[in-house]
Amino acid sequence: MVCAISAFIQSGSLVHAEGNSELSAVLALTSGRSVVVEMKNGKVDEQIGRNADANTYFSLASISKTLTATLVLKLAEQKKINLDSPIETYLPEVFVEAKEDALGEQPIWAFLNHATGMSSHNFTAVTAGKTSYRQYAELVGTLTPSSQVGRYLYSNDNYVLLTMLIEKVTRLNFESAAWRMVWQPLGVPGGYLNTTSHATQVLGGSGAWMSSAHDIGFLFNALNPSAPGQKILSSPWLQKMHETRYSSEYRNGLRYLRGRWGHTGSLARARSAVVVGKGGSIYIVLSEGASPSSSDKLFDALAAIDSKRKVK
Repeated sequence: MVCAISAFIQSGSLVHAEGNSELSAVLALTSGRSVVVEMKNGKVDEQIGRNADANTYFSLASISKTLTATLVLKLAEQKKINLDSPIETYLPEVFVEAKEDALGEQPIWAFLNHATGMSSHNFTAVTAGKTSYRQYAELVGTLTPSSQVGRYLYSNDNYVLLTMLIEKVTRLNFESAAWRMVWQPLGVPGGYLNTTSHATQVLGGSGAWMSSAHDIGFLFNALNPSAPGQKILSSPWLQKMHETRYSSEYRNGLRYLRGRWGHTGSLARARSAVVVGKGGSIYIVLSEGASPSSSDKLFDALAAIDSKRKVK
């Protein structure tokens, strides 16, 4: 069933979007400026938006981690880093005050998979007056794991340190490395780091990337081993990115749920989710509102759409 939605927002400007009722239902879960997009083979099949479209820039929040993980695996593919090596091998200046059995001694694989035992300390960094992800990383370097090492525990700390790793090895800032290694090869603008607030200043590649649904769709298509189109990683390294190493629910910057994968993100008022379906379609929702309370609901709703597509 196809429907058309048009409505007036408070400013009086007209919002008009067309799409099927399933995308409309996902849009209804969000608040504020929002867009829901379905892409396949690098093209937008359908989209529905509230004062936004597939080219509107939004905060990706933690979907940024997928970009960061892609850069780390690309450096490993290029033999510039060894993922089995302790992260302090590449960032000795960050772990100057590290103690025995500290965070720095864990392999890079553990950081990619949130298996370091570290909880998130980004709010601690902000309240302590840190104003950049580099300062946040330096703070993390003085801390020790708070949970059992080797078990899945989602943490922004891990990906802030990976942001620093990328900058150290490439000798480029994170934005430049992302442009040269990911976005330029894919032929899309890609976006930039948002440093306009205290919350985003410290996050770096763990959650501060801005991009459009269209461009992020290109990234996820490039990470799909079974889809045609430009790839960032060679086939063996694509397979490594999707391998289970510590937890089946999180694999090297990708969240998995019942055979579908992607990522979610929540930050301040941003709510985002990407799902790569079993048939190769990519579903993306980006929004600037405080609803839903958890972006997991968006992931589930997108996965449900793909499930219905498979039945048809």
